[in-house]
Amino acid sequence: MKKIKPYFGAGLLIWSQDDQGTIFVLLGKRAINPGMGKWSISGGKWDAEDIDEKGDPDYLKTALRETKEEIKFIINYDETFMHLWNSRIPFFHYIVYAHQLPARRQFNHNNEFSELGWFPVDALPSPCEVFVRMQVSSLVKRVSN
Repeated sequence: MKKIKPYFGAGLLIWSQDDQGTIFVLLGKRAINPGMGKWSISGGKWDAEDIDEKGDPDYLKTALRETKEEIKFIINYDETFMHLWNSRIPFFHYIVYAHQLPARRQFNHNNEFSELGWFPVDALPSPCEVFVRMQVSSLVKRVSN
């Protein structure tokens, strides 16, 4: 029997708000599995380099590294991030952070995405990865409060 290894990962939901108050999120259409053909945020699996000073997984480092790899966007570790969402089900530990940009801009992407797009939160594309709509909903609740 094959031993199941837990998955530790993190992602970053990049968002912006226009002058009318409409919230937009940046999503990429997955070009590879997992999730090929589905819209998702940048993110991925924790690597050994993503540790904190205690030797524990640093999920924010993972989210920032994956964002740099996938959409060629470098964000400083000391910038403001919102801990947005997390899943801690058996064998799957995933944390999502949110980062607001002052304005929407274009990004390049690697081979994990076939395209990137900005979408208003009330008109997300289909199909989305499993948790994307929950993550966006969490963002809207946090921003509205």
